[in-house]
Amino acid sequence: QLLAINIAYTTDEIEAAIPYDLSSVALWRELDSPFELATALNLLGADLSEIHEYAASRQALLECRDIYQSLGYRRGVALAMHNLGETAQMMGEYANARELLCESLRIRHHLGLRRGYAYSFESLAQVNENEERYEQAVQLWATAATLRGLLGAPLEQVAQKYSEHALARLRARLGQVAFELEWSKGATMTTEQAIALALR
Repeated sequence: QLLAINIAYTTDEIEAAIPYDLSSVALWRELDSPFELATALNLLGADLSEIHEYAASRQALLECRDIYQSLGYRRGVALAMHNLGETAQMMGEYANARELLCESLRIRHHLGLRRGYAYSFESLAQVNENEERYEQAVQLWATAATLRGLLGAPLEQVAQKYSEHALARLRARLGQVAFELEWSKGATMTTEQAIALALR
């Protein structure tokens, strides 16, 4: 999950990495190595999104997705679509973000990529919060946390801080009792129930 990993760095560090990302893309393009090119484009797109260069990020991620599709690498397609969804969300395009993130989750479900489910649940929780679907947002955060516990895959440090802020906002919106009720619902869902909720 390159996008999730990259947010552990500061904006200055990401900006400093962009020239290297661009050089990597140029190198793999010149060598006509499509898989490596797609990987480099995904990293570039993720970094560009983090510094709010959304149009350029989308361009890189769309090319990344198309290359992975041409190679039949569905896992890569899911990752590129997830990152496109994240970029759309940062741009305030919540309907588009939901569509992209849901399609990414469908692919991950088909491939059985359980760690990827957690990223999908968390991103869709953010979409739900932005769309004022607060109960569903809490349930998705809860099911993601439960899944991460089962997999031994905790959130990265910066992402953990973001989730804490998001949960504090949701608790304030719903009130403590209602928040705990929705958290309990999400925490006790089966994986299939959680996926159905996320895709709703």
